[in-house]
Amino acid sequence: MGTLAKWSTDAAARRTADTSEMHNASVDEDLARAGECAQVHLPTGRMCTLPHGHKGSCEFISADAAYASLARYRTDERR
Repeated sequence: MGTLAKWSTDAAARRTADTSEMHNASVDEDLARAGECAQVHLPTGRMCTLPHGHKGSCEFISADAAYASLARYRTDERR
């Protein structure tokens, strides 16, 4: 499990670089920096919060729920 967690952190670090993916309207930059898939369903604004590079289809949740998840992540990170 430690390897998967390390991979997720490494993947998030690589995504913070100035890449075209980070400037894509269908990717939420804040969620991407947190290591999440961050695909945005443009017609609805819902977002995928599965880990970046997940297998299978995205699981979209409301933007409010996604940002609440991000806020919890940032709070846990500061501890």
